[in-house]
Amino acid sequence: MAGLQTTVSSDVKKSNENGNGLILYQNYQSYFCLKVVFALHEKKLKFKSQIIDLYRGEQYEQWFLKINPKCEVPVLKDGVKIIPDSRRIIDYIEDNFSNGNVPRLIPDKGSPEYQHVMRMRDLLDNVPIKLVTYGCIFHPRISGVMKLTPQEIKIRQGMFIAHENLLTDLSEKNEEYKDQYLVKRSNLKKLSCLVMDMSEVSKAILDVDYALEEVEKILITHDGDKKKWWLCCDKFTIADISLCVLLTRLQMIGLADKFFNKEKKYPHLQEYFKRAQQRDSYKKTMNQGETILRSFSSLDTKEQVFVAVGSVAIIAIAAGIATFLIHRNK
Repeated sequence: MAGLQTTVSSDVKKSNENGNGLILYQNYQSYFCLKVVFALHEKKLKFKSQIIDLYRGEQYEQWFLKINPKCEVPVLKDGVKIIPDSRRIIDYIEDNFSNGNVPRLIPDKGSPEYQHVMRMRDLLDNVPIKLVTYGCIFHPRISGVMKLTPQEIKIRQGMFIAHENLLTDLSEKNEEYKDQYLVKRSNLKKLSCLVMDMSEVSKAILDVDYALEEVEKILITHDGDKKKWWLCCDKFTIADISLCVLLTRLQMIGLADKFFNKEKKYPHLQEYFKRAQQRDSYKKTMNQGETILRSFSSLDTKEQVFVAVGSVAIIAIAAGIATFLIHRNK
């Protein structure tokens, strides 16, 4: 199990000391973890990261099942409270850490801004990002140039079979958690079938296109006094976090070539993203594993070590590097 890593915004104020006890179980390349980390940095809250090695299946270990039976990250621990799911976590920190100088990410309920933010948040959060991500990895011809090395792509391509086998082994050896393992394996198989179906992947990409088109329509209206507005209002909100993490993922899997081409299909969105990438919170979120990644940079990528564990082939060095995220490419 990976050790705790303290992650502290450099401009944390004393008024935010109530965030000291936050522990985030996360993985640097998890799309949903990035949303939570982004929100924590926007709110300038101190937190510690417990890195979960998703590619080696650490999320299926019994100690983690006791924290989250769904075997998923992120999970936030605040004292004795355990909050799973990125959306629930962000709502929790918004409700409990928005006093004094801590900025809010969601406008007051009942306000026009609140309705606007929540509508866009729902639209962006409902994009089938797992299907889009793995669809591009398994069908590279539908995307552009990925910001992933060939080794990293192979790791992801091998994940479905490796994890299905791992979950089968675990369900047979651990009666207490058998149901959780079998449910997880069933969900993984369903996703795998969708990923292999080019028509389903194409539909998912159309969903992305629709969401970005709606965003562009809003940004077009931001002229005059609204020129420096973010997506929904003059404040940076949870809708902006959802949008920025989505755009970063599209860059990683090569779809930026499709949506941000020479014809500038979404010119206002492109300008918006350039501005958003300059935010301190964005930089800290996307570069959070930089020190760890550099420690692996001198490894010879030819030295890929495969260790058989039961019926599962676990990638040792290669998976280790991938686990600490190609965040600088995101």
